[in-house]
Amino acid sequence: MSSPVIDAHTHLHPPRLFAAIRRWFAERSSWDISVHPTEPPAVADCLRRAGVDRFIFFSYAHRTGIARELNAWLVETSRSLDRFGIPLGTVHLDDPAYLEDARLALEAGCAGFKIHEDVQRLALDDERFIPVFEMVEAHGGAVVAHVGPIPWDYLPGAGLERVRRVLTRHPRLSLIVAHLGVPDTSAYFALMDAFPNLYLDTTMLLAASSPIRPPVDLLPIGTFATRVLYGTDFPNIPYAYESERSGLTKLGFGPEVEAAVLGGNAARIFARFL
Repeated sequence: MSSPVIDAHTHLHPPRLFAAIRRWFAERSSWDISVHPTEPPAVADCLRRAGVDRFIFFSYAHRTGIARELNAWLVETSRSLDRFGIPLGTVHLDDPAYLEDARLALEAGCAGFKIHEDVQRLALDDERFIPVFEMVEAHGGAVVAHVGPIPWDYLPGAGLERVRRVLTRHPRLSLIVAHLGVPDTSAYFALMDAFPNLYLDTTMLLAASSPIRPPVDLLPIGTFATRVLYGTDFPNIPYAYESERSGLTKLGFGPEVEAAVLGGNAARIFARFL
């Protein structure tokens, strides 16, 4: 039996939010992402046709007052897709009831949370996240973190130190840092020896035509094959969906490493939700 393919980094948003995100890219970037769909059934269909067995998806509360509604939409969308897509919830620390929002999201079926430091203007090591991360640990889920304003300007080292502080406080927390942690990729790989629940995802770093380029040689992916997850950012990518997977194959690590990255690692981390 072949290993599963699990895209561990995709986006689904309610229609008005997705439309606003698409306008932002059209007005403020050179990326043409309009060829890809935004409606959940159409996104799911694209992933199925690309050979994906399951996918992890998320949205984010970019302001206060919307997290609870967003989480309800994410959970209902997952149900409408027969759990082909597994949702990660969102919280905003400036909401008075953010802990209740987090609890309700996990109880309703979210497998953890997505934190986007740049969009949400929230630091991963903010102490208010401590009880949220404790909930995720108890829930057996994971946190996916977009650390810093990748792919735009970013201060090297600063995000890495925030991740180090979080994992020092929460060594049992499964923390997946997006985009191979660029520009600190080498330092993240080095940190893995100290923190066994630190993971990276490949999102937008392996596709040959990606506007984000890896700052270092990607050979450590082979060394840390059990700690890297396949992710794409679909449908917000300015190239064909298959490009990320093709980029992994071209690195030549072989079937065992590819199987772990493409789905084996995500299947282990999210086992109770698949």
